[in-house]
Amino acid sequence: MLKDERHTFILNEIKKNNRVLSSELSLSLGVSEDTIRRDLRELSDVGKIRRVHGGAVQHQEAEGNTVSNYIPFSYEDREVYGKNAKQLIADKAVSLINDDMVILIDGGTTNLEIVKRLPLELKATFITNCLPVAIALANYRFVDVHYLGGKVLPNAQVTVGYPLLKELSDIQADICFMGTRSIDLKRGITDIDREEVQVKYEMSCSAKKVVAVASSDKLNSSQPFVAVPLSNIHMLITELEPTDISLLPFAEANVSVI
Repeated sequence: MLKDERHTFILNEIKKNNRVLSSELSLSLGVSEDTIRRDLRELSDVGKIRRVHGGAVQHQEAEGNTVSNYIPFSYEDREVYGKNAKQLIADKAVSLINDDMVILIDGGTTNLEIVKRLPLELKATFITNCLPVAIALANYRFVDVHYLGGKVLPNAQVTVGYPLLKELSDIQADICFMGTRSIDLKRGITDIDREEVQVKYEMSCSAKKVVAVASSDKLNSSQPFVAVPLSNIHMLITELEPTDISLLPFAEANVSVI
């Protein structure tokens, strides 16, 4: 198959599925993964796709002054994607946690990375609506874990619903770590599920400090539903240095960046 034909096939697969895996393309097209990686690199260089670990996804398309990066990865895909950035973010987040704190933490693979990197001797209380996060926290001897039950959203692996919202209204945590699909200056944290954004908003109202954890590709992007306005966000943690120019607008909007 000629290169142009491979490129057309790859673009059609991404259009249908929002993403492709290099290993699957190699089998489908009968070429080596090295050839596929070169194809993906060329398509990425001309702005037709965005390369990620193990494959590629639809290119982000401009929408006014923000970018929509709605890509419905499976939870397993998201754990692998951007692993190094998530580890850097997690280490910064862990530095904010002290003994005897009450901590709210919602879903997302960056938040999962945070709880995996906690000190073994930490004595704290965690409240979460995320199944993988709750399971990971159960490994810590001195951590009390409270799981917020409700209807499970399978792709996000979080719970939502009125009973959960009611329970959150009675909580006042020291800090809330907020998983972030998209964040921009105009709308704050946005997401794709109306029920999930209701939970995120209630969590933001149930903590003294709200910390958005977001890899830099989530900055200046937007989803359909507002979860937490920027005025409710106290701190933003990315893998970037706090002095990075892309973080300056957030700092100017009175959001601490670390």
